[in-house]
Amino acid sequence: MDCNVVRDLIPLYIDECCSEESAIIVKEHIESCDACKKLLEDMSTPSDVVAASKAPAKFNKLNDWKASVLQSVLLFLSFSLITIGVSLEARTGSGLMNGFWAMNLVIPATGFMLSLANWYFVQVYKNRKRFSSFSLIATLGITLCAYIWSVFHYEMDLLEIFSECNFVEALDAMQGVLFLNGLGIVLTVAFCILSKILSNQYAKMLGKE
Repeated sequence: MDCNVVRDLIPLYIDECCSEESAIIVKEHIESCDACKKLLEDMSTPSDVVAASKAPAKFNKLNDWKASVLQSVLLFLSFSLITIGVSLEARTGSGLMNGFWAMNLVIPATGFMLSLANWYFVQVYKNRKRFSSFSLIATLGITLCAYIWSVFHYEMDLLEIFSECNFVEALDAMQGVLFLNGLGIVLTVAFCILSKILSNQYAKMLGKE
């Protein structure tokens, strides 16, 4: 039997996809042909490429799991902060402190939590840098929109307040506003920074360049 024919049959013989007649031909030929016998042995030996291809698959699954855990933990923590803020706000009576916890805890946590929805579309972005930057913008944008909504909800006419004050009184009023919303401002900045850092790590886990 010609070696070229046997070499064409060897892959089928290894995979047990050839007929019995072809298998017998291969067996008989390799008993008398050292070159074809060695080829059969080499092709039957497990390749390092197969082992290497399995390792990245396991690695990718592990990273996917880590990314999912990270997103779930952040959703849980932000929702917990919202729950705490709502509970504290419900205990706050009317007056100057009305809306304090809503603006200083509920709104920043809500902005961060809603921005996590962008993480589901990480594959849409061309690279990790663009994704993390947009995550920061989303966190800031949603939070600012929530603050604007709170101004109307709590019927705060800031223009009227500042228009009736002289410069010194306006500064005092501004200090009062910053004092009452200082925690919310700090949390907003912190959440924006966390959004950029953690979204970058999240995209890295998913193999985003």
